[in-house]
This record gives sequence, structure tokens and C-alpha cells, in this order.
Amino acid sequence: MKAVFIVLTLFSCVLGITGVLLNFLVCLVYFTNTKLLDAPNLFILNITLGDLLYSLVALPMLAASNARGEWLFGDAGCTAYGFITTFFALGSMMHLVGAAYERYTTICKLFDDGEAQFSRKKALILSGFFWCYSFIWSILPILGWSSYVQEGVGTSCSIDWESGGVENVSYAACLTLFCYALPVAVIVFCFYKSYRTVQKLSEQARGHWGENSTVTQETIAAESKMARIAVVMTTGFIFAWTPYAITSTVAMYNPDLISDIGATIPAYIAKSSACYNPFIYVFMYRKLRKAMKKLLFCGRTRVHPINVQTGTGTSAQTHNNTTKG
Repeated sequence: MKAVFIVLTLFSCVLGITGVLLNFLVCLVYFTNTKLLDAPNLFILNITLGDLLYSLVALPMLAASNARGEWLFGDAGCTAYGFITTFFALGSMMHLVGAAYERYTTICKLFDDGEAQFSRKKALILSGFFWCYSFIWSILPILGWSSYVQEGVGTSCSIDWESGGVENVSYAACLTLFCYALPVAVIVFCFYKSYRTVQKLSEQARGHWGENSTVTQETIAAESKMARIAVVMTTGFIFAWTPYAITSTVAMYNPDLISDIGATIPAYIAKSSACYNPFIYVFMYRKLRKAMKKLLFCGRTRVHPINVQTGTGTSAQTHNNTTKG
């Protein structure tokens, strides 16, 4: 087991350092370029803040415990670590749902009586709701519905998936349903409907203006961008949380099927999302990437608000013109 703890120590240190640096840089870009903080990017900022705080608070506890080969912070520390991890993980997951819903609302229902459907105020209200939703589910084990206990090899803490009993099983089942299965369904639905809408716009543009017209090419570019965003964000969510959800569900009904290491690996895959989420945002969104370069290299490039929908700034006009045509 010594070799296992060495590997886990190194991995948790890499996660912690990378998570702090990358998420701090993304937050710094947003706070030094307030024009970037439109409605869709408020969801990205909240995800980044949650990942940053998790990396700052929880991952050092994880790394220290792995270095010693045992949990160092007692029962109260275990409860605190479990709450912090669950709260920020659920917060990030719910804000991914918000980002997908914003895409669906903006693309499929762009205007309502001439007014934009998704305002910054609406994004802030939804964000507040998501944090409250995450807090409620995270605090319930502290209030007696299930509990936070050591998991896997014993150097981290999470929901009690293995002890059995009505309280533990019912909470774990509800958590899996309402904080994993339901978010996945909403994300897939929203991105699918958004992509289908942009795809129809492309077909209409081809019919009205021809294959090689500027409007058609812009709409095709929007379709391609929407497809990439949908695939990358959905894949990232499913990659991070599906192994953990499956392993935890199996452990609820037959803990003997899951070894300590078998329970640890999915947990670390889920934790790694705090590191690769910034890569998704920086490399998917050109103007965030441009702002990051300006920050890092002290450039003078002018920064415009990020259009998460297409990255081109023309999709809304294309959508409006196409539907009118």
C-alpha cells in the first residue's frame, strides 16, 4: 500500500497545484475584464470559483493524508472535508446544467417580444438557486440523513455509500437521481435541442442564400461550434461523474464488490474535473483565450465579451435573419 499512497500523494498534489493555478487565472481574467461577465459567462465564473475554492481548501487535506497514509483530521475534519467536497462538486455540476439551459434558451427561444430571453439578472438568480440546491444536499448528511465517512483507502471522506440501512441507502439513491441522473438528462436534452436548432438554421440558410453565401457559412460555423461545445462539455461531465456514480451505486447494494482501490479511483477521476474544466473554457472560447494571453503576456489586445454560443458574435443576427426569412 505504500506505493499506492505515494502515487495518490503525487496525484493529489498535481491536482491541487494545477486546480489552484488554472482556476485562479480564469477568475482573474473575468475580474479584470468585467465586460466578459455577461449572462452565460456567469455560470462559467461560478464553476471556476467553486473549483478554485475546492482546490484551495480540500485538496491540501487530501495530499497531507495521502502522504501519511491515513486520514489526519479526525471525525470533525472528515465531516468538514466531505461537506466541502460535496458542496463544491454539486455546485459545479448544477452550473453546468445552467450553462446548458442558457444555450437552449438563447438558441431555441432567442427573443420574446423583442427582448432577450436570458438576462444577466436571470443568470444570477439561477446561480443563487444552484448554490442553495447544492448546500441543501450537502448539509443533509450533517443533519442526520446519512453521514460523511472515510472512503476508499481511507485518506478522504465522502457520503456513506457502503453501510446500508434505510437512511444511507435512501439518501444515496436520491442524491444519485437528483444530482447526477437528472442533471445529465437536462444537459443532454438542452445541448441536443440547441444543436438541432442551429442545424435547421444551416439548412434554411442553404435553401435561401446558397451553399457559398456569407450567411450560410456563418451559420454552418455556428453549427460546428455548437456541436463542439455540446460534445466537450457533456463528455467532460459524464467522464468525471459516471464512474463515481456507478461505483457508488454498486457499493450501496453490495459493498464487497468494490475494493478500497476500486472505490478510490473513480473518486479521483471526479476530483480531476477541477483541473480540466479551465482547459475546456480556455480552449473552447476564443475570446477568453485571448484575454488569458493578454493577462499572461501583458498584451494590449482589445478584449470583447465572450459569445459562448458561437464564439463569432454573429449567430444571434444569423438566427434572427434566418427565422424571419
